[in-house]
Amino acid sequence: MTLSAEDRFNIEVIKLLLQVAWVDREITKAERMVVLGLGRSWNVPEAELHSLMDRLDIGGTMPEPDLEVLRTRPDEVLEAARALCVSDGKLAEGEKTMLERITSRLGVTP
Repeated sequence: MTLSAEDRFNIEVIKLLLQVAWVDREITKAERMVVLGLGRSWNVPEAELHSLMDRLDIGGTMPEPDLEVLRTRPDEVLEAARALCVSDGKLAEGEKTMLERITSRLGVTP
């Protein structure tokens, strides 16, 4: 099955969100539910979504998203990343730094 441009974008956002969630080397249940919920609402193929979510259980390095794909819709990417960062009720310093890094990597002016 060939992925559409929309499917590819959504998968790349999920990869980025995994990096955001894992920046503090812990993932809360709220963060996990946000990523899983977004993946399902965006119709990310279930096998792909579970494969990516399993990376959180393994730990280590999260998969790198394709920045060229993410740069096509940076506002949506940043909105998803910000929502994830505050899903546990706090904005950790590492998450704040990660948001700044994402903003820069996407070429968005803060």
